[in-house]
Amino acid sequence: MDKPTHPKKPEPPKREISNANLFADDIIFSDTEKILFEEDLEKTAQRKDLMDGNPADRYTPRKKLNEGGMKAIWEVDDHRTARKVAMALIPDSKIASEQDIDSFLYEARLTANLQHPNIIPIYDIAVDKEGNPYFTMKALKGETLGEIIKKLRSGSEEYRTRYTRTRLLAIFLKVCNAIDYAHTKGVIHLDLKPSNVIVGDFGDVHVLDWGLSTLLTHIDEYKGGPISWQNIDHISLESGQTLTRYLEGSSKQRHVAGGTPGYMSPEQAQGDLSGVDFQTDIYMLGAMLYELLTYECPIVGETVKETLQKTVRGDFLPPDRRAPKLHIPQPLAAIVMKAMKTDPKNRYANVAALIRDIHQFQDGFATTAENPTFFTHAALLVRRHKMAVSLISASLAVITVILAQSFSSIKESEANTQDALKKLQEKSDYIAQTTREAAPDYIELAQHAEREYAFAEAEQKLSTGLTFDESNTDAWTMKTHMLLSQQRFNEAWNVYTQNRPVAHSGPLFELARKYQRTKDGVPDAAFPQLVYDFRLSGMELDLPRLFYHFNQKEIEPVSHFSALAETLEQLNPAVDQLNISWEDAGNGAWNLDISNNAGLDDISPLCGLKIARLTARNIGTPNLAFLTEEGLRSLDLAGTQINYLPAYDPLAEIETLSIRNTRIRNLSNIVKYSKLVALDISGIQGLSLSEQLIWCRNLKRLTLSEIFRDDPIIQSLSRNDTIIIFTEN
Repeated sequence: MDKPTHPKKPEPPKREISNANLFADDIIFSDTEKILFEEDLEKTAQRKDLMDGNPADRYTPRKKLNEGGMKAIWEVDDHRTARKVAMALIPDSKIASEQDIDSFLYEARLTANLQHPNIIPIYDIAVDKEGNPYFTMKALKGETLGEIIKKLRSGSEEYRTRYTRTRLLAIFLKVCNAIDYAHTKGVIHLDLKPSNVIVGDFGDVHVLDWGLSTLLTHIDEYKGGPISWQNIDHISLESGQTLTRYLEGSSKQRHVAGGTPGYMSPEQAQGDLSGVDFQTDIYMLGAMLYELLTYECPIVGETVKETLQKTVRGDFLPPDRRAPKLHIPQPLAAIVMKAMKTDPKNRYANVAALIRDIHQFQDGFATTAENPTFFTHAALLVRRHKMAVSLISASLAVITVILAQSFSSIKESEANTQDALKKLQEKSDYIAQTTREAAPDYIELAQHAEREYAFAEAEQKLSTGLTFDESNTDAWTMKTHMLLSQQRFNEAWNVYTQNRPVAHSGPLFELARKYQRTKDGVPDAAFPQLVYDFRLSGMELDLPRLFYHFNQKEIEPVSHFSALAETLEQLNPAVDQLNISWEDAGNGAWNLDISNNAGLDDISPLCGLKIARLTARNIGTPNLAFLTEEGLRSLDLAGTQINYLPAYDPLAEIETLSIRNTRIRNLSNIVKYSKLVALDISGIQGLSLSEQLIWCRNLKRLTLSEIFRDDPIIQSLSRNDTIIIFTEN
C-alpha cells in the first residue's frame, strides 16, 4: 500500500505562509459566537510557526479514504493521542502552487473555526519540513447521504426499512442546524448536496467539504464580473463534480461561486458572485430535501449547459409530482418549493425559518409554505387526533351496518335504531369535545399575535378558535375587545344582546352601549374622547388595535393628524405642547416629524400609520414596535433616550438611520437592517462597534466619532467603498 507522502515541488515556495487565528475568540454575537472575517483566515505567520517537524514521526498511514481536486484524505494513527484520525494533504499527483496552498489552508482554518456537533472537527494544521501543508480531523465512519439515497432509489428493502422518511428528516434537520450555525459565523457553504453529508452508524451526522465555502464579507469585496458558464457546451463533468473544481485550472480565482449542477442555486448558475448570499445555501438545502423525498436529483439535463439553464428558469417538477408513488406529503413538497424559489427574496428568510416549518409538519401543524386556510388547520386537527377519528369512523361504520340490518325486522329495527342513534350521538359528542379541547390553543395563539401587533393573524386564530368552540368565554371576550377597537360598536353590542358567554355588565358593556348607534366609527374630532373612554374602561391594552384601525382608514390629513396630536398629548402628560408636522409622501405614506418633544415616550397612536420618513429627535424612549407598517425608509432618533436597537421586521426596509447621541451601545442587531445606505452613530458614549456592520452590504455612508478611526472594522468598511465621516464627539 502506498503511503501518503507530501508532493515535491521544483523549488520551495517564494512566499511565506503566515499563521491564522486558528480558532475564533469567544465574543458575543447574538448569544452565540464570533463572526468570521477574511482577515481571520488570511492572516498568517512565518512558516516556522506552522512547522511541525516530520509528520511521519507522529502519524502512521493506514489507508487512503478519498481523493478529489487538490486534496487526498488518509486514515492515519496519531501516536500522541493513540487514536485514528483522518489526514488531508495535497496528493503526490499534484504540483501545488502558492494559490493551491492558500486555498488548502483557507479551508482548514475556516472549518477549524466552525465548532458544531454536525461539522467535522479539525485537530491540527501544520506544514512539514518541505513546506507542504496538511491538517488532521476526526476520522468518520459511515455512509454519505448520497450513497444512502442511491440504495433507496435501487429499492433496497433493508435501506427503506432503516431510513424511513422520519429518519431522513431527522438527518436533514441536523444538516440544517450545522448550516444555520455556519451562517451565524458569516460562512456560506456553497456546495451542499447529499454526497457532502456523512451519516454514522450511531446517528451522528456531519457536513463535509467546506472547500468551496466563503465568507459573506469576501463576497462583498468581489469586484469581478459574472463567469460565463452558460456559454460552454463542451464541459463534461463526472458525477457530483463541481463547476468550480473544473474551472480551477483556467480561472485561477479562489472561492469562485461554484457548486454542483442540479443542486446549485440560480444565482450560482448565472455565474454572478454578487448575487450569492445565505439564501444560496437555503436553495441547496431545499434541493437536498427534494432528493431525500424523491430519491432523485431535482434538476437533470443532457448537458451541463442545459442543467444550468433549467436551474435559472426554475424548470423542475414539484417533488410530489416527480415521485407520485412515494406519496410525498403536500406540506413537505411546499417546503421544498419555497426553499427552491428562483428569486432568493421568496425563499425562507433564514435556515431557522426552514427548520421551524419542518418542526411544524412533524408536530402536525400547518407550515408557512402552504399558505394554510381554515380547512387546512381543521384537517390537521383531525390528523393530530387520528386515533380518535379512526375510532369514530369505525364506530360509524358499525352503526351503518347495524342500521342496514335493522330493516330486516321492524320490531328489532326500532330498538337497534335507537341504540345506533345513541351511539352516534355519543361519537358526535366526542368529536365536539375534541374540537373544544383544541380551541384554547388557537385562542392562546390569537392572544400572542395580538401582543405582537399582528392584528390580522390574531383575528384569524380567534375565528378558528370560535369555530371549534362557540361557547368559549375567553374567545367571546376577546372578540368583543376586537370589535370595540375596530369601532364596530353595533356588532359588539349584538354580542351582548345575542346572549353570548360574556359578562353583561361592566366597563366593556357600558362602552358598547354608549357607542352602539355609531355605525361608521366616530369622526376624527371625537377620536381623542374615544381614546379617553377606552382608558377609563380599562382597555389600555386595546389602544394599539384602536390606533391601528384608525390609521388604516382613508385619511383627511388636517383632522386626522390633529386627532393624533391630541391623543399623543393625552398619553404623554409630560409633554407641555406637542410639536408635530406632516407631509404627504405619496402612495398613502407620510413624512412625520415629532422632534423636540421632551418626555414623549408613548408613540402607540402611530400604530398602523404608513410612514415613509419619521423624524423623532430629542424625544423620550419610544417603543418602535408600534411602527407596524412596511415602507419606512428613513428614521432619525438622534438625542432620544432609546437604549437598544430593535430588530422588528417593518424596520428592515430602512435606508437612512440616525441614532446619534442616544444610549444605544450594542449594534449587534444592525444586521437586520439589510437595506441600510446611510448610518449615523456619532456621539454615543461607550459605543462598542459590532462586526455585523460588515454585513450591511449596501452601506455607503457611515458617520461616527473620531476615536474609531483606526478600528479594523472601519478600515474594512473603507475598503468596501463606504464613505466614513468622522466627528469630534
